Amino acid sequence: MKRTGIHKPTIEDVVEISGIEALHPGGFALTKRTAEITGMRPGLRVLDVSSGRGTQSLYYAREFGVVVVGLDISDDMVETATAKAAEHNLAQHVSFKQGDSQHLPYDANSFDVVVNECAVGIPDDSQKVLNEMVRVARPGGCIAVHESTWRRAIPPDDKTDIAERYGTTPLEHAEWMHMLEMAGVKNIVSEFEEWSRPEMFWKVRIDKDVRHYSQVLSLTEKATTVYRITKAYGIRGVIKAFQNEKHFYRAVIEGKLGYCLFKGTK
Repeated sequence: MKRTGIHKPTIEDVVEISGIEALHPGGFALTKRTAEITGMRPGLRVLDVSSGRGTQSLYYAREFGVVVVGLDISDDMVETATAKAAEHNLAQHVSFKQGDSQHLPYDANSFDVVVNECAVGIPDDSQKVLNEMVRVARPGGCIAVHESTWRRAIPPDDKTDIAERYGTTPLEHAEWMHMLEMAGVKNIVSEFEEWSRPEMFWKVRIDKDVRHYSQVLSLTEKATTVYRITKAYGIRGVIKAFQNEKHFYRAVIEGKLGYCLFKGTK
């Protein structure tokens, strides 16, 4: 899907503008589940594609004893993640590098586990991202992704509108399965409904449990975020952000949009 920018700032833009570190739907529960089903254990080498601020990479290393390489397109994210690894005394177990998920700067067959948490649908070519993930995994290695997934058939225009407001590209379950198979992933299993419950979308704060989307930001944080949106996009941007939030969460409540974890082997 080619994004037009008519719904800027998107939900993803607002999360970044807020400065609040947020997790994907499902939070650490889903990150833990990802580690469990891919068999993470001491001695394994893991690639965390689109690692962001490094939160999940550090979790894998700390809780499962793996050696993690995190890759992200943003220099600022890599710098922040590297500082966090040092702060948590994990620099010997976790490293970060700037790079494009559509062109991974690693040799084939380099990693035991390759994961992507909530970022396959952001680049222009999601198929390239999956192809690259499989390429750098060793034969028999695990590949895991979790992504926004349409829970039921809805009109194409409705899909486009929701995706534009969200800032990423959800696909139908069958479409994700097909793309994974095209990339060379075998023995694919998925967990869909358990991660699609609306309450899972609220638990996105790294520092506190959130039971409803209206509680993601405190009043002070909301005021700061509105100020930052105004500076970046003007008053119209603030109005658009509130409209996007309303439309997006309505799609979740109405059962149009969910979340799915996929895991397979090379």
